[in-house]
Amino acid sequence: MEDQETPKPPPNSLNAESGWNFTTRLNPDETSYRKEIRIISCVFIGLLLWPCLRSFSTHNDLHIFFAAAQRMVSGENLYTQPYPTEGWSLYYYYSPLFASFLVPFTLLPQTEILENIPLGIAVLKLFWILLNGYIIFDLLQIFSGMLALPRHKKTVLFWWIMLAISFRWLFLNILAGQMTIFIVWGSLRVFQAPSKSPISRLWALALGINTKILSVFILGQLFLMRWWKGFLLAVLLSAVLLCIPYLYLPTAYHTELIQGWMANINPFSKSHIVEVGEGGFIDMGAIIAKYLTGIDVPGESRIGWGLISDRGVFILTQCFRILVLCSCWIWLLAIKKSNVTNKNMLITSVFLASIPLAFPHQRDYSLFMVWPMMALIVHAWFYDTLSLPVYLKCSLLLAGILLGNLVFFEALSEPIRLFVGGNRIQGIGALLLWVCMHIFLYLRLQQKIQMPSSP
Repeated sequence: MEDQETPKPPPNSLNAESGWNFTTRLNPDETSYRKEIRIISCVFIGLLLWPCLRSFSTHNDLHIFFAAAQRMVSGENLYTQPYPTEGWSLYYYYSPLFASFLVPFTLLPQTEILENIPLGIAVLKLFWILLNGYIIFDLLQIFSGMLALPRHKKTVLFWWIMLAISFRWLFLNILAGQMTIFIVWGSLRVFQAPSKSPISRLWALALGINTKILSVFILGQLFLMRWWKGFLLAVLLSAVLLCIPYLYLPTAYHTELIQGWMANINPFSKSHIVEVGEGGFIDMGAIIAKYLTGIDVPGESRIGWGLISDRGVFILTQCFRILVLCSCWIWLLAIKKSNVTNKNMLITSVFLASIPLAFPHQRDYSLFMVWPMMALIVHAWFYDTLSLPVYLKCSLLLAGILLGNLVFFEALSEPIRLFVGGNRIQGIGALLLWVCMHIFLYLRLQQKIQMPSSP
């Protein structure tokens, strides 16, 4: 990790100081390029305004987070009882620290400014939108800087494709009030600028671990990379963040909350193995439970191609998770030994792309974690000498359709949307993309592809 250098993009590249920052002075030959990038930016911002405005009148997970903060103010346990929401009863799976961050919003007047939307939740949603806007902008800066994209027509087309690939997942995360965008951002910025202090690069990862635990997989990546300083510092930061509520909550109460949180996120819990309590999950455990158990899932039709037991589901799910971890480790070792560029970014993308399938209770918005890998595949196709086989191109196209990148499911009729969600179609797409990712990595390392500018 410490021998990783910061890429030095050529003068005509999109980087953290140019491309998405239109105050940069461009020569006359780049006027057309600048206009195209401005058009893409305006379209991108305009499209994101849609879920931002809709989120104010939509009952999303921020309501559950807000209710958890209210329980904390009352001194109640956040994890023992579910939270009713639009006909469902959902549990709170985030940390006590995260709930404590939202307590100030619960102290605002509870006057409704929209139907069933009190002022506190409205202000929370506005804050959440602004935070995600900043993170999305910075995420684009990270990619532009690390990939050192040149200024020409091909790059304009690249950004149009990236807009098409990313919009639906951004739409879902903003509309649903999720943290997936933050998790991806916190994971990538660990390797963004090795010249910066480790704390400035690791704090977001540690906060992600303390919030939704999914980022612990990236912590495992640091361990497997043998970046001991970064790993130990991330563990220390995570421990400090976990203990912060002890400063303002009663010791016994916070200890009780931590125990409740650990019990709710226990990956060996039956509710995380046979996932039938709610519909719409897309992870591998949910796919196995849907197709191989015949158990009824609320609001979904039964499939049940097999009738394996709960123990069978447990064994298959754990075997898949072990396979995912081993494959990530194998690619980590292979990439580190190769001469490809942006090694750390490629390794992190492999780990992120595996999370939606390997972790329990994942929904379609979690698929934004495969976005970095899809971006790198498109980048290799555009700018490297990598020639993708026809079967891989067709498989990637099919995966894009099943994932909803190329077909915006929310614009389709309700029966189609119910079919897609009820049959785990997006999970199958994620599994297909996961297989395509391995083929892509094999071809990339075999051909020893080089980027236009080496770090």
